[in-house]
Amino acid sequence: MIFVNNNQNLSAASGIINMPFLEGLYHSFMSEALLDLGRQVVFHLRPLIEQDNTNTQNLPQAQQYNPYFGRVVAPNSNTRNSGTKNTPRDVAYSAHIKVGPTRSGDDTTGMGDLKANECTVTVVIEALEHVLEALSVSIEGRRYSIVETRPIGFTRRRYLMVKLQEIQEMENPSPDLTIG
Repeated sequence: MIFVNNNQNLSAASGIINMPFLEGLYHSFMSEALLDLGRQVVFHLRPLIEQDNTNTQNLPQAQQYNPYFGRVVAPNSNTRNSGTKNTPRDVAYSAHIKVGPTRSGDDTTGMGDLKANECTVTVVIEALEHVLEALSVSIEGRRYSIVETRPIGFTRRRYLMVKLQEIQEMENPSPDLTIG
């Protein structure tokens, strides 16, 4: 590979722009906006599966007849995953939320182009671990799945934009037979 010299001339730069100051200003403004104007976003993580000693060792012996083994009693298991307990885990972040649809012409190629069932949220970059582990996201009672992520910032990437798509959950059938 051969690198060809470019034709850019940056000799007019004087170095008077204080970039660390502008980075601090941007970070301070975004943090303040997330604190004051941010709304709650809940990431639903994978449940924590632990051994449940109360369901395995403290139960009385099974007392039902087992036809396959004669007088040997059958195990008394009436739950799925006996011996384990599932603990649901959620984590909440303060975020900027933009719900679609966007007007045509705003942004046709980036994350800003939103359909009617999509939205974007902006959270701190420290949320990346939870975003990657999340099964779904709840915003004001609606459930979303994660489509893509993009880190953003001024000179350093300190925030994360997450594009979400609404999950169409099935409703329970109506007990009234005349409705659907």
